[in-house]
Amino acid sequence: MRFMAVKGEVKTIACRQGSSGIFTGDIEGLYEGYRFGSTVPDEVRVTVPTPYGSLGLLLRQQIVTRLPPRSSVHPFAGGADPFEDYDAGRPLRFLEAPRPAAEVPAADAAPPPEPEPEGFESADEIFRRLHYMDVRLHVDAARSSGVFAGATGELRIHAPEYRMPGYVVVNAVDGDLRMDFIERGALDVLRIELTVNGEASTGIYAGATGEVRAELTVRPPFFGRGPYEGTLILQEAASLKA
Repeated sequence: MRFMAVKGEVKTIACRQGSSGIFTGDIEGLYEGYRFGSTVPDEVRVTVPTPYGSLGLLLRQQIVTRLPPRSSVHPFAGGADPFEDYDAGRPLRFLEAPRPAAEVPAADAAPPPEPEPEGFESADEIFRRLHYMDVRLHVDAARSSGVFAGATGELRIHAPEYRMPGYVVVNAVDGDLRMDFIERGALDVLRIELTVNGEASTGIYAGATGEVRAELTVRPPFFGRGPYEGTLILQEAASLKA
């Protein structure tokens, strides 16, 4: 095995499905990010036995966001830098790219928005209301029986420590590096914990393990950039090919 300390910078453009961006530094390459529950709700069904029947439950999780759908053109492809274009007042080319037809139905599917809150809201509360994981527990009438036959109901779950999961695939020179992540967003900072998924990686990253952390400064409407740092543990046979 070979331990590899890594650090550098991430630039990212957020989208409905996740993000598209670039790693520079010790990890270098364009990446695509995919966020859990962004386009298709994640559903888990369970049945709870009771003395006089059973209660079917459906846990549904889906992200609510007003971000644009992913572009068919990678924002950083061909050496492009949307950050420089934005600062210079130039058109953002990736926004002008045609929308992938296969993603149109899924990208538009979203749970109903939260009702408008009453009273004063902080900027952070507004951000969380516009970009959050909608988590609801539904009673599944079809799976309920006995005294619960035909039962209905819904419970909205508020999880203050919730972090959004997903994964990124970095197309690096020496292989594709997949890292699974959980992230916590706020108005101005996005903190991300990434875990190397060696089974889904290729090249020198095949079979690798490791942890990487990133802290991105959020810049409306969908820009983010910041440092990353961590350690990759490469398999000896793969690292010798580098």
